[in-house]
Amino acid sequence: MHPPTFDGRGDPTLAEDWIQDIEEILRVLNCTDKQKVLYSAFKLTGEAKRWWILERTIKEADGRGVVSWLHFKQIFFDHFFPRSIRDARAKDFAVLVQGTMTVHQYAARFIELSRFALYLIPDEEKKTRKFEEGLNNHIYERVVALQIQNFSELVDKATIVERGLKRSVEL
Repeated sequence: MHPPTFDGRGDPTLAEDWIQDIEEILRVLNCTDKQKVLYSAFKLTGEAKRWWILERTIKEADGRGVVSWLHFKQIFFDHFFPRSIRDARAKDFAVLVQGTMTVHQYAARFIELSRFALYLIPDEEKKTRKFEEGLNNHIYERVVALQIQNFSELVDKATIVERGLKRSVEL
């Protein structure tokens, strides 16, 4: 097992990805709250390590040396993945349409951005409808009548339609 490190540089979504990866490891190891914070802090490098040393020093000076895992995640996200960026990603998801992307590319982008706006797709049916409504018209018109209720099935059928349309253009 090679636990990931986080240096605080790059795309802010890397911060969320890192926390998800670390949480998976911590879940398997069945760590306590304190162990989660200690282990995660140990995997910070560079700018992120300097940030944590400052945060920890301030908390210790205030007499609040012990930080819960939830608090660690909150201050971590506030610094490395601020609310304004998360809100912008949620807006990107809200207006996402296929456009010039293939169905496969659109599905990948849909999944990538959906984590920022889960309130828009609280269940499988709403997730499927949101994806369907963002499909290009020539694909949407062919899949909407199928009344597909499952996201994976919709992606599959839309991909088949897309392939068929591409083939008919080539002939």
